[in-house]
Parts: sequence; C-alpha cells; structure tokens
Amino acid sequence: MTAIDGFSRLPTTPVHAAGAVTPIGDGAHDEARSLAGTAIGEIGHRVLAWVGQSARTLDTASHAWAASSGVAAGGFRPDPAELARGGDVYELRGLAADLGGRTGATPTQEGELRRALEDVTRQAVVQLAGLSGAPADRQLAGMRAALGEALDTSAGDGADGVISRLQAAAQHLARGSDA
Repeated sequence: MTAIDGFSRLPTTPVHAAGAVTPIGDGAHDEARSLAGTAIGEIGHRVLAWVGQSARTLDTASHAWAASSGVAAGGFRPDPAELARGGDVYELRGLAADLGGRTGATPTQEGELRRALEDVTRQAVVQLAGLSGAPADRQLAGMRAALGEALDTSAGDGADGVISRLQAAAQHLARGSDA
C-alpha cells in the first residue's frame, strides 16, 4: 500500500466547519480559531485550483470543499507565469500578511505564519494532487480531518493561536501521508 492509499481510510464525513469557523465566544481565542479555519479553507481552494489546472479537468472537489470548510472559493486563479518564475504560486505571502494584520503579528510571527501556511499547503498538495481524479469525498477526507484537527486544537489567541492551529493541521496531514 502506498502512502496515498492511506488517505482513503480517513473518514469522509463533512466537518461542517461553516459553523465552527465562525467566532462563537470569547473573542480573540475564537478569532484565532476562525482565522486558522478560513486560511485552511482558502489553501484547499488554491491547491484544488492548481490540481484542476494541471489535470485540465472540471474541478468537482472545490464545491465539496466549500461545503466542508465553510469557505467559499476566493478569486484565486493559478498563474502559470508565476509557476515558471518559481514564485509564490499559492500567494501565501499575501495570506500571511493578511493574517498578520488581523492578529497584530510581529514581523517574526508573520514569518512563522507564512511557514505554517507553507507546511499546510505542502501537505495539502500531497493529499489533493495525490488523489486527483478520485471521488471528491475520498480526495477531501484528509483535508476535512486536518481542518477538524485545527479547529479542535486548544491553542491561544492572536497570531500564536493561528500558528498553532495551522501547525496541527499540517502535522495531521503529514501523519496521514505516512500511513
């Protein structure tokens, strides 16, 4: 069995993160939780956009991901010229800057946010691209579980809380790809 086959054993039930991503209580803690969930949702859409572009197929998984994550696809479009330049093809620097601004992150924390976003993205690529062409539920199972892990992680508030949740999601995805 390959590592990718391990993903098919993950639960395929939706996380129903739409309600979970919305701040529901004590302010800054819930804001960090919401921001991390939204960032993971956006990363999923960006990776799926690239998977669809490279496979030149209709992306059926993005609708299922929007329903699971509670995050609608933003205006992200894959840019082959950025890929050729070897640049920021998932536009993670902008996402890190946005998260940093929303949480009042220091420059060091913004760098940590970017690295955590890169870790989640790298693991999402393994998950989503490795299962491209599979039914959407199977393709998204690991991402749903990682989103649930991030939302359920007990972490602080502000930038550090977002970073902790993103790291938990990346670790969860990495464990799934090692299975």
